[in-house]
Amino acid sequence: RREPSVLIPSHAPDRSEKPAMDAGEGLPSSPAMSADQTTLRWLANPYGLLDECSDALGDTFTLQFTRFGTHVVLSDPRDVREVMTADVSLMLAGRGNSLLEPVLGAGSLLLVDGDRHASLRVLLQGALRAERVAACALTATQATERHTRHWKDGEVVGIQETALAISREVVLRMTLGVDVAECERIGVMVREWMKLIATNAAFDEPSESALHRRFAQARRALDDELQDHVARRSRDPACRREPQDLLSILVDARRQGFVLDDDEIRDQLVTMILAGHETTASSIAWAMLCIHDAPHARCRLLEELDAPGQRTGELGVFLQAVCMETLRLRPVVPVVSRQLARPWRLRGRILPADLFVTPCAYLSHRRADVFSDPNDFRPERFLEHRYSPYEYFPFGGGARRCIGMGLAMTEMQVVLAGLLRRFTFTPAASKPVRPVRRAVTIVPSGGARMRIQRRQPAAES
Repeated sequence: RREPSVLIPSHAPDRSEKPAMDAGEGLPSSPAMSADQTTLRWLANPYGLLDECSDALGDTFTLQFTRFGTHVVLSDPRDVREVMTADVSLMLAGRGNSLLEPVLGAGSLLLVDGDRHASLRVLLQGALRAERVAACALTATQATERHTRHWKDGEVVGIQETALAISREVVLRMTLGVDVAECERIGVMVREWMKLIATNAAFDEPSESALHRRFAQARRALDDELQDHVARRSRDPACRREPQDLLSILVDARRQGFVLDDDEIRDQLVTMILAGHETTASSIAWAMLCIHDAPHARCRLLEELDAPGQRTGELGVFLQAVCMETLRLRPVVPVVSRQLARPWRLRGRILPADLFVTPCAYLSHRRADVFSDPNDFRPERFLEHRYSPYEYFPFGGGARRCIGMGLAMTEMQVVLAGLLRRFTFTPAASKPVRPVRRAVTIVPSGGARMRIQRRQPAAES
């Protein structure tokens, strides 16, 4: 439900036709806010800001931020297509992610462009082959059982925290090849660092502040741990293993002549650890809330999960549709940005170099001309229709589409199936759940706390 805007007139433009943009100099319209106000609104309530701007200004508008630059936000599928299919030398996604450098490192796959990005992408995809995803699915199944084993009837649990713990284990085993005990030890470091990232210490705090010093200390601790793994693996002549973890793939590549220093290996490991567990865990939490609010979908999903053919661990088509619909309504990363290397024509308007063009998944996924009843949770829409990658793009698109998409979708389904087969869930919060910003992702307020009840044995037979 949207709150009324006090800054932007509340009216909905007619979207039956693509709205015209005035040709000539200047940018698309902006909300009646200063850059400081826009930045504060974005940090506090990004979904709300996007809703208001879309209602007042239509498919295309400009947001001017204090520190994040100037962004032209797009949601029309035709405009999204122009961005996603543009030459990668024109649309620089690495620069669009430059805000993340204090966290991920300058060598991260998400921050580099051009040939370096292309070669790193091919290299890293080796860790996400089908057999490796299958191994991670088994890890997720085991981790879900382990982290819920001691839940008791009537207990209130945090779905967000539980999903984070499961996802951390999956991604640490995939990246470093460590056992469960090592996952727990390293996971403590990752969890504490993530808590500090969520305070925006890396982005907003002065470098001399106590909070920023805590962030730097936590980063050094994790860096030292990862560098120790890199050094030990580099000394091990028998480090090759099948299926290979990410660290083995990176070390092997360096031995074979791929130019990759220790810092760059660290950057790829951190990128996979952070991007590979925070977003997936948040999507699992949103899915649990969405399922509760849609009884028809919950009933159909439980029927599928309880069907005899699904008890062996196979993943059903409606479960996949539930995950896709969750990512449509609640994309945890609502926008993707590209910085223009040179001027670019958007319809009749020339946008200048260095500007950011920003396809918005949150708004694109709620277009009534693409998705019927766009605010309703209706997983069956993905069984009835196939949407183009410019209408539906929760993992980005083009040459920069998330390489972990297959793993994330599989993990979401495995964890949700494991939870829903064992327990029933009822939201415990008395207040409505709100989308809140946690670093660069959007998560449910309160951590999606839910009261659990073990399902009857007949449902688990």
